[in-house]
Amino acid sequence: MLDGVSDADQPQQRDAERVKVEAFVKVSGAGDQEFVFRTRDLSASGVFLYTRVAHIYPFKVGSTLQLELYDYDEFVTCKVVVVRVVEPGSAESDRYPTGFGVRIIECDDTSRAHLDAMISRVKDQGELY
Repeated sequence: MLDGVSDADQPQQRDAERVKVEAFVKVSGAGDQEFVFRTRDLSASGVFLYTRVAHIYPFKVGSTLQLELYDYDEFVTCKVVVVRVVEPGSAESDRYPTGFGVRIIECDDTSRAHLDAMISRVKDQGELY
């Protein structure tokens, strides 16, 4: 539960339009471990990440992570916080892949501009989520 809203209600709580993006993301948290994920969707405020072996990552709601989102030969770096986890076998996992949603909490101007350009490019291609 986050701010009095049940986890089942979280997918509908959006403050930015999502676009369908399939990209690779490298995530690191406390320590030296790095993990590679794929994106399901992306917005100006966050990303949903997944992997086929979703149960092995050590992140939970509230975890702060460093994220690198790769787009062709460039990448976006930002600091994110985990806001939602879709566990295998949960009711939500019937509708969404297991993985987790992160909210962007810090992003430098260069990365923000590249993220905005990526979202605009995908929207122009009609790939809204």
